[in-house]
Amino acid sequence: MLVGMYRQVANKVTRMTFCSRVAWVGLVVVATVTLGLPNPLLGKEYVIGTADVLAISVLDNKELDTVVSVNPGGKITVPLLGDVQAGGLTVSELTQQLMKNFAEKVKSPQVTVTLREVNSYRIYFLGRVTRPGVLTSRSEVTLLQALSMAGGLQEGADLSLAYVARGRDRLPVDFVKLLRSGDLSQNLTLEPDDTVVIPDNPQNVIFVTGEVKQPGMLPFSQERGWTALKAVVAVGGFTQFAGKGRSSLIREEAGKRLIIPIDFTDLMRNPEAGKDVPLKPGDILVIPQSLF
Repeated sequence: MLVGMYRQVANKVTRMTFCSRVAWVGLVVVATVTLGLPNPLLGKEYVIGTADVLAISVLDNKELDTVVSVNPGGKITVPLLGDVQAGGLTVSELTQQLMKNFAEKVKSPQVTVTLREVNSYRIYFLGRVTRPGVLTSRSEVTLLQALSMAGGLQEGADLSLAYVARGRDRLPVDFVKLLRSGDLSQNLTLEPDDTVVIPDNPQNVIFVTGEVKQPGMLPFSQERGWTALKAVVAVGGFTQFAGKGRSSLIREEAGKRLIIPIDFTDLMRNPEAGKDVPLKPGDILVIPQSLF
């Protein structure tokens, strides 16, 4: 009887051990399969376009090595082959095409294609980003990635007015939902030659114009405590022709335009007198030319 009980216990232990091993093997298999899946966050392979620069080399055939630029028709000129279509292909696709073409003229060609310069995947940034201008990428980028590459937003950016232009179309992107609410459905993939526009809101800036060294806009924020004198200092100060005593502040209030005279000569002579004028969003500070 004891022997029978022992055998039953031994069989249970054996079955449990076997099941554990199967479960462990299954876990390893699942993990292996999962790790082998393509990462959906990785961009697609770059598609060659006009003005991109490619380096092409053929093993043991240095006379065929060349560096070429893709012409407006999408073609490149390759030694021994002549014109070959490159635009619209990935680097790996072009490599396969060249190997096929060279095989008719060279024995067992080993071709390497390297992307030297990316000049066709250009994204343009205008407005309140840290680095406005042209951004290039070797692979497709999303709007969030491109904004990061442009250095992010600057103070004074109005997300409610921001948009993406594609050709003559204005794409329906809600920057407020994307950047403030984290709505990733707004994180579209940009295409070559898209333009991202991040404008100022006239109500979120201060304008300084006239006889100052760097007339323009200043982003408004309550934390800075902008005053008329601080604004002038921020734009480099007065020019030698400034009529400091005849300056003025233009302000919209309740639908009416107010003109507030400011005497900077007196203000700078007595800075502690408390006459400096606090500024509000949308204010326009005008420094006229001196009469003398």
